[in-house]
Amino acid sequence: MRSTRRSEAYAGLVAIGLFALTVVTIGWFMPDAPTGPRYMGAGAETPQRGGTFVFHHESDVRGFDPHKSFDELSNMGIKLLFEGLLDYDRDTMDLVPRLALEVPEASEDGRTYRFRLREGVRFADDPCFEGGRGREVTAHDVRWSMEHMLATGTASPGATFYTLIEGYDAFRAGEASHVSGIRVIDRHTIDFSLSRPDQTFLYTMAMSFAYPVAREAYARYGEEIRRHPVGTGAYVLEDWEPGVELTFVRNPNYFEEGRPWVDRQVFELNLDRGPAVMRFRNGDLDHIHRQTPSDYLELRDMEAWAPYRVEAPQPNIWGVIMNCDLAPFDDRHVRRAVAFAINRAQWRRARANRLALQGQPIPRVLPGFDPELPGRHEYDLERAREEMRLAGHPDGIEQEIEVWLGEGDTGRRYGELIQSDLREIGLNIRIKQVAFPIFLQETGKPRTAQMLLSGWSMDFPDPANFLDILFHSRSIHEEDSENKAFYSNPELDRILDEARVERDRPRRLAMYREASRILVDDAPWAFVWSDVSMEMWQPYVRNYRPHAVWDNFYRDVWLDLPRRRVAMRPTSPLNRFAAALSPFGRLR
Repeated sequence: MRSTRRSEAYAGLVAIGLFALTVVTIGWFMPDAPTGPRYMGAGAETPQRGGTFVFHHESDVRGFDPHKSFDELSNMGIKLLFEGLLDYDRDTMDLVPRLALEVPEASEDGRTYRFRLREGVRFADDPCFEGGRGREVTAHDVRWSMEHMLATGTASPGATFYTLIEGYDAFRAGEASHVSGIRVIDRHTIDFSLSRPDQTFLYTMAMSFAYPVAREAYARYGEEIRRHPVGTGAYVLEDWEPGVELTFVRNPNYFEEGRPWVDRQVFELNLDRGPAVMRFRNGDLDHIHRQTPSDYLELRDMEAWAPYRVEAPQPNIWGVIMNCDLAPFDDRHVRRAVAFAINRAQWRRARANRLALQGQPIPRVLPGFDPELPGRHEYDLERAREEMRLAGHPDGIEQEIEVWLGEGDTGRRYGELIQSDLREIGLNIRIKQVAFPIFLQETGKPRTAQMLLSGWSMDFPDPANFLDILFHSRSIHEEDSENKAFYSNPELDRILDEARVERDRPRRLAMYREASRILVDDAPWAFVWSDVSMEMWQPYVRNYRPHAVWDNFYRDVWLDLPRRRVAMRPTSPLNRFAAALSPFGRLR
C-alpha cells in the first residue's frame, strides 16, 4: 500500500506540475486585464426577455426559510423566491403594495390595519401540493404564516418585530391557538390589530418574516424547508450545490404577467473578492459590490467604467461586539477601554478610505443620527488605559480572549487590526475564523463568543431597526439572538419601548438619540464604521439600481445582449482558478 500511495503521490505531483506549466503558459500570452467593459449592450430601448444573470458572494448560503434565514445572502435569494404584502419603491424608501392591493392606512386610533390581497396569486408548483400544482394564496395563508413565524417552536429571529400585535404574548405562551390580533375577514381580506400604535409596523410587514408561505411545504419538508422554498416570487430554486453555486429559474406562476425578464439567475458562492473582480472584468460576472482595496482603487480610477458604477455610504453599522455575559466584558470599564483603543483612522486606511467612521448605533443616513456623538469614542490610548485601571486591570489581562471573524483575507486582516489595537491596553487576542453560516449560528447563542466583529444592515428605514434589534433585551434568545452582545439594560428597554409607539416624530427621534448616548457610554459595541460601497455592473445589465433597504435586488433586471459569453462552470476551486485566468469562454 505504501508504494502505491507513493506512486499516486508522484503522479499527482506530475499533474500539478503540468497544470502549473499550462497556467504559466496561458498567463504568458494573456493580455492585461481590460481597462474597460469587454461587452456593451446591443442598444435595445425596451426590456428584452431571456438570458442568465450571474452574481457572486464570498460566503455560503444559510437557507431559504423566510421565517428563520435573514443573513444578507439568504435574503437575496428569498427576495427572488417570495413576495410580501408590501415592498419598497425601487427609487425611494416609500412602501408600495405587492401581494396587497394597496398600502393600508391605520385606523383612527392607530392600532388596526386592513390588508386586501390580490386575487389569483399562486404559490409555485411543488410536489407538496395535490397534483404538484401551486394553489391560490389567501388571507388564511397570511394568518398561518404569521402564526408559524411567531410560534416559540419556530424560534424565528423575526418574532420580536411583532410583539405589539394583540394576543402576541398569549399565543407565545401557549394560552391561545391563534393570535387574536390577526383576523381573517374573508378569503382576500385580513386585519392586524395592535395593542398600541407602532410606527414601524408597516415596515415590518415588508420584511421577509411576514412573507406568506405554504403550510403544505412545511408539512412535507419539515426541517429541510430551508432547501425546499415554496413561494410566490419571480423565481424558483432549481439547484443548490452547497458552497459552490445557486441557480434560480423563472417561476411560470408569477403574478406579474411577462415577468421576470431574465430566465435564470446564478449566484457563485465562496468566491473571494480578488478572483471575483477578475471574472467581472473578463465579462463572466454581471455585477460586483465588493472589491479588495487595491481593486477598488484601480476600478474607481477607470473612466470607462464610470457610467456603470455608483459609490455611496451604506445604511449599516460595523463594530467590535463584546459579550456582556462573559468575562472580561461583563465589566463596562473593559468594554469602554476597547472602544477607546480602536484606532478607527488606521482601519479606514486599511480599507482604502472606504469606511465612513461611525461612533454610534444609528447610521448617518437615517433620521435620529446624533451629530454630537461620533467623537465620544475617538481613539485615545490614555483614556483606554484609565478604563482598564478602573476595571482593576492596570497591567492588562493575561488570559487569552477569542475574537470570532468570518473567513477569508478580509476577516483575517480585521482580526490583525483588533490584535494590534488591543495589545496596547494589555489584551491578548486570539483570532477564530469560521464559515459564515457557523458564525451566525454560534454567535447567536448565549455565553459562546467572547468578542466578535460583525455588523447590521438596515431592514427598514427607522432607528428602531438598529436599536431595538441589536440592543433590546427581548432580542436575546437561546438561539439566533440578534443582540449578540447579550446586553440587557432596563432603562434602555423602557426608552425603546416608549419610542416605538410615540406618534410625535421630533419627540420620538429625541428618544432615540438618548438611547444612542446610553449605548455609547455603556459600550456593548465599539462602533467603528459604516460601509462606503462601490457597485459595478456590465453595460448590458439594465434596470438595476442599488437600493438603500434591499442591498442587492435583481428581480427586475434585464440583459441587453442577444448573446453573452459564459465562463466554464466554477464547480471546483481548480475550475474557478482557471476561469479567473482564462480569457476564453462559451456563448449562450
